[in-house]
Amino acid sequence: MDVSEHYIQLRLNFLHVHDEQEIHTTVGELADHLCCTMRNMNLIMNKFKENGWVMWNPQRGRGKKSILVFCIPLLHVVRERYDHLLNGNRIEDAYELASILPITMREHLMQQMQHQFGLRSNEGARGRVDTLRIPQNTPFKTLDPTQTAMWGEVFIIAEVFDRLVRYNAERQVCEPSLAMAWESHADGREWTFYLHKGIPFHHGKILDAEDVKFTFDRIISDRSNPCRPLFGSIESIEAYDQLTVRFMLNTPNFMFPDLMSSMCASILPRDVEMNPLHPIGTGPYRLTRHDSKLLVLEVFNAYFRGRAYVDRVEVWQLPHSAKAESIIKHDLFPDAQPRAVQHEMQGGVYMTFNVQKEGPQHDVNFRRAVQQLLNAHELSEALGSTNTQAAYSLIRVRVQKQHLKERPDQGGPWKQQWKQPDGSAKPVLSVESSLARVSALLRRSSYQGQMLSLWVEEGEKMEADMIWFAERCEQIGLHICIIPGDPVHAVYQDGFRDCDLIYTGEVFDDHVVLSLVTMYTFQNTLFLIAMNDYWRNELEQECGHVVMIKEPAERLNRLIRLEDRLIQEALLLPTYSFKEEHAHHSSLRGYHVAGHGLPDLRRLWVKRRPGTAEEDTSYPVYIPLW
Repeated sequence: MDVSEHYIQLRLNFLHVHDEQEIHTTVGELADHLCCTMRNMNLIMNKFKENGWVMWNPQRGRGKKSILVFCIPLLHVVRERYDHLLNGNRIEDAYELASILPITMREHLMQQMQHQFGLRSNEGARGRVDTLRIPQNTPFKTLDPTQTAMWGEVFIIAEVFDRLVRYNAERQVCEPSLAMAWESHADGREWTFYLHKGIPFHHGKILDAEDVKFTFDRIISDRSNPCRPLFGSIESIEAYDQLTVRFMLNTPNFMFPDLMSSMCASILPRDVEMNPLHPIGTGPYRLTRHDSKLLVLEVFNAYFRGRAYVDRVEVWQLPHSAKAESIIKHDLFPDAQPRAVQHEMQGGVYMTFNVQKEGPQHDVNFRRAVQQLLNAHELSEALGSTNTQAAYSLIRVRVQKQHLKERPDQGGPWKQQWKQPDGSAKPVLSVESSLARVSALLRRSSYQGQMLSLWVEEGEKMEADMIWFAERCEQIGLHICIIPGDPVHAVYQDGFRDCDLIYTGEVFDDHVVLSLVTMYTFQNTLFLIAMNDYWRNELEQECGHVVMIKEPAERLNRLIRLEDRLIQEALLLPTYSFKEEHAHHSSLRGYHVAGHGLPDLRRLWVKRRPGTAEEDTSYPVYIPLW
């Protein structure tokens, strides 16, 4: 251990003591703090004195205590050690150091850690290695494609696995992936997929039809599998031969290829047990490490669609820091303006109600009172940012066509008038939607003046939204207690079981119809976790009708009508859509934001400057992964 690490460890045991303040102690007590012998403690103390870090006046004799004075601030030594570790590319050791420090010191170090992220090109014995480092502050709970509900997890799954089919967002069609072709009977009850030859899994096994059968048998045979309703029409699966797999369905499903492009439909090998934290797939990257600090993806050279350019992807779990995102986002590019990529996210932010729990949220009058209090336009005017837009739907095409349209809620006098001096649209709600009208709705409801708990997804913007909302509620005697929560805990550990209202968001893939069907049937979405058995069955049946429709446009229309019904029942209260801004160095080419607002690593490559062939080079990148 370096002498500075000994100093940091010892000083952390005396955080209550000021610099230049005398401490009366013994060598034995100090040795206990550093878990070393008294002889080694004397050697260490002499090194501290040589560096001018301490004054040490040892006293001999039983019962006598020596005098120790710390002469240099802890942060000074910490910074020197931290810089040394980062300059030596020892980011893991730097991480360890930061994680043991008090939160205020951790904030200082975050500003130095930022330059370690982005894409780094290093020349070594094996040639040039390009490593993409991404900061993250939410741990990955599972990378099982049938379980995951977090977009950061989906990002990893997209790189580790492939599906039979992939969705081309630009052409809005399904295209071959692991399956080179497919066909169906006219009635939509039987689908046959033909696999590519010789596709290897990361552990060397060659993909065959039995792997596909295993993947879907695993889903439909487990009634507790959260994605089982998504594939509920599958009656049986037959591996017709090594490269042909046939699905027999119990109802017509003309959306079946689209379902095969879902992340939930990622193909697993049948010869190894699924490890939810260390999965094996056929994708362009194989997972080689996953622990509490770091997830590592290494390029898979034998990938059937061609080797990816970036050799290694590291996702670092940052020590908790309130400023982590803002520091990394805004200070990555001190020397030049970044090349920004704005991506308008599919989906949006909304409120719903925990109807698994008893309470006034089962009363439609109460829900409609909340619906009118949570007015999207007023919220946007009060707290909106340049990256948000008031929305009365989670479907982007509807948000874009809101002009001159009546809001599809409870049928009350909510007609929107549109008037702006510059001609742009601005909804102005009628007098009937005033607090007096909301108060009347609340009086007709079963609400009895009790305190209700509101779970809000952690984050500065969404928490600010709910502070504004709670203040409006208080004006009419509706008492709200705000409880910020981690969505990972909410999904996987029933984290909002005791809450009455939920404020969260849904991020859709480019395939909006598939994303809506997933939101309404995949049991691990926050929206569905909040619903009771009645509404889960209703939504599953409605989506069962959607997949029976041949025309994609009519499927979307049916889902729009379903959303209207949820808004009419005040079970879905959309507030705004939002944009994410990625930023990257101009040398990074092929930076394309794909589904869920995450970059497609398969397209990314580096155009290096002349004269940098033998140098280590860093290219900053900001990827909003949380």
